[in-house]
Amino acid sequence: MNIKSLAFFLFGLVLLIGMACSNSQTLLDIEPDTSQEYFPLEIGKFLVYTVDSVFYRENDPADTVRIMVREEITDTLRDNEGDLLYRVARSERPDATEPWEITQILAVKRTNTQAERIENNQRFITLTFPFQRNESWNGIGFNSDSLLVTVRGEVLEIFKDWESQFDEIFVPQAFNTFIFDSTVSVFHANSNNFIERRFNREVYAKGVGLVIKEMQILDSQLSNGERVWPDDAEKGFTLRQTLIEHN
Repeated sequence: MNIKSLAFFLFGLVLLIGMACSNSQTLLDIEPDTSQEYFPLEIGKFLVYTVDSVFYRENDPADTVRIMVREEITDTLRDNEGDLLYRVARSERPDATEPWEITQILAVKRTNTQAERIENNQRFITLTFPFQRNESWNGIGFNSDSLLVTVRGEVLEIFKDWESQFDEIFVPQAFNTFIFDSTVSVFHANSNNFIERRFNREVYAKGVGLVIKEMQILDSQLSNGERVWPDDAEKGFTLRQTLIEHN
């Protein structure tokens, strides 16, 4: 082999080694997507929350209510698309001294690309997979943002101006007695103007599911020059749902 051929051979060998190392490093850097683990589904799984709500109505004092809510996956079935649905029994009670009473049956679903919740015949896209920071989607894509909902005798456009977007992903979080290694938070709504406040934020923990939900659905026609929510609300509600037990 002459000197010129030897030089080309060594150059090619170095190039191949470099490519092999690069490919090896790339494979090592790739981590499997675990985002679906933030919406775990299996029969028997349950989550228990305290739910604190404040209801506003014109000319009436604000009404503060606390209840306990338990959601348990009890069964599965197939939807019209052939996908697996998980049946969820929602139970409520005023406090820990009272028995649970089933108040609603709803369903949840997880595909390779999104998590869905079907409640009151309305379907919502709660998460999309894989998680992408600041990615947005139409979380009420199956519904109309002008849908009217009656709450405590008041008609509200709860879903007006909703747009779902990831806030923080893979963030450790601690509250009450829980310490979660990784959570993801989502804004489904976060808009504010002189007559309306629409806010909905959810936090999901890996291996657990929904751990915090916060809502502010408030309307006002007051003529004062500066709006302060929720103090100036004439109708609507605020809600904070916090996990207290899970299996």
